[in-house]
Amino acid sequence: MSGSNTDDLFKSLNKAQSRAVSSRASTVAILAGPGSGKTHTLTSRVVWLVNHVGIPPCDIIVATFTVKASNEMKLRIGQALGDGREKKIVLGTFHSIARRYLATYGRHIGLDPKFGIADDSDSRGIIKRISKRLGSPIEPGVVRAWISKRKAKGTSDEQTVKAKNGKDLQSKTLEECYQEYQAHLDRSNLLDYDDLLIRCVELLRKYPRCVQHIQTVLIDEYQDTNGVQYDLMKLFAQENRRITIVGDPDQSIYGWRSAEIRNLHRLLRDFPGTDEISLEENYRSSSSILDVSLKVIEQDPERYKKVLLPVHKKGTRPVLRMLKHSTAEAEWVVSEIKRVRLMSGNMIRADDIAILLRSASLSRHIESALGREGVPYKMVGGFKFYERAEIKTILDYLRVIHQPTNNDALARIINVPKRGIGDVTVASLLEEAERNSMSLWGLLNKHCRGERQAKTTIRKQSEQRISGGLLRLITQLQSRLRPKEGTPVDLLDIINQLLNDLQFEKYLEETHGPEYESRWANVQEFANLVAEFVHHDKPEDEILPILDNTQPKPDDDALARFLANVALASDKQTDDKSKEEKSQVTLSTSSFNHNAEVRFFYCAPSLTATRLHYSRGSLCERHSC
Repeated sequence: MSGSNTDDLFKSLNKAQSRAVSSRASTVAILAGPGSGKTHTLTSRVVWLVNHVGIPPCDIIVATFTVKASNEMKLRIGQALGDGREKKIVLGTFHSIARRYLATYGRHIGLDPKFGIADDSDSRGIIKRISKRLGSPIEPGVVRAWISKRKAKGTSDEQTVKAKNGKDLQSKTLEECYQEYQAHLDRSNLLDYDDLLIRCVELLRKYPRCVQHIQTVLIDEYQDTNGVQYDLMKLFAQENRRITIVGDPDQSIYGWRSAEIRNLHRLLRDFPGTDEISLEENYRSSSSILDVSLKVIEQDPERYKKVLLPVHKKGTRPVLRMLKHSTAEAEWVVSEIKRVRLMSGNMIRADDIAILLRSASLSRHIESALGREGVPYKMVGGFKFYERAEIKTILDYLRVIHQPTNNDALARIINVPKRGIGDVTVASLLEEAERNSMSLWGLLNKHCRGERQAKTTIRKQSEQRISGGLLRLITQLQSRLRPKEGTPVDLLDIINQLLNDLQFEKYLEETHGPEYESRWANVQEFANLVAEFVHHDKPEDEILPILDNTQPKPDDDALARFLANVALASDKQTDDKSKEEKSQVTLSTSSFNHNAEVRFFYCAPSLTATRLHYSRGSLCERHSC
């Protein structure tokens, strides 16, 4: 790397940032307060490692906590490196990176690379049926939260290992529900969000060869990692033990998602000699905000001691932001929400914040951004975009096309449009399939072909509609996803064929009357979303190294990538009934009750976002309108 390029890299860095970027230590812990330029520092270190140390981009893993952060980091690294070298870096969220490794190498732990991802509604439905079948007195939501927390702890947590092997394993009922739940996912070839990480840990332990080329691992937002993510970090770096983490224990807001604040202490214990560097200069906030923040967080006697030095002296005022498009608008609004919460020491809760929309149909970009960032929210007078009935139906059809053994998705579409199958019959078929350890798809197929008579009564007319209008349709669309070699798959065309074959617009009109137009508009917006994905989808960016002659090349499965993208982007909060989870940002149209106890309004009329600060508390009086 030339001297001039080195000078350019450090020109925009202060002393502490420069030290962090060029540290020669194997393990570096960059403790960065809010607004201290941590993303710039981390991306600059990646550039330093590639250009100065000489580490090939394909030997670097960069794990972030949100989709937005990974996209921003990839853009910045790409601008600095040039020649598209950033595409070779394994960069993404923990879940997306784990999915890539499992899809490529999962066969080494007996995992079908065509696995699907079970979303929140799938997990809830499965656990509800299991709880009913077992006669469990425990609420299904409590069972699900317990399972998720158990998985998130990881195996390096001593208390978790003790709990699994000892007598204090909560209860026999919880363990039985857990085992039944996992067995169902295995039969259906599904992984839930936690399993993506758990199975990746299993893979890296049993088949470490797939990461033996990795020379360094960098972790962003380290304070938000949980136990299993800590395990993953160590396993990714197991060959060379070179790790750089950036985080701030003061900013850990994901305890309800099992984030472990003590992971910093575990790192310092497991990697002695770690170079600890504090970024203390704050480039974002006024001294008044920093003073208040420090007064709040310094009350924690176990806090890692560090200071925040303001660069700016004056206080901020309400602003009008003119943004280029709705995606940028949504990302800006969500980043502002996170900033406001963090700078208040988390004293401003999510339910202190409202996002006002000119029309409910404009919520998709806002909802996607909130979902990517893991910000809990609720719609007043409406449903989240991916939870609207018409959108869930289309997604469930696509999930069954990709993964016919997904019982819950198939059960939800078996009578959409109407095929004369009532809810009681669907529930009975689902229970029959699961009691016989088979998929609902297999049960219906065998029944319609006369190979096995279902014990559940299915009328002849309904059987014909299932056979011709559902099973045949799914099978035909599956064949279109396996074109001749060299023929690209047109995902949007396949979805349009699905909508046409279902006569979906007519179905909405017959089912919802005058309301169907708004629902059909949502379907068209979904088509726009698919078009955006297809335009930006680059499967070559996800290819991992081919390690042996028996390893199959990754399939060009556009549908699998799209469904994974939707599932990972819409990964919401768990069903933990804690006080923190009940706190949600409110999305509403102008009919919102302005007498509610809301401290901050964000108005997003479309293409512009106006931040209006309104406060009933003393922390934000400088921002009052």
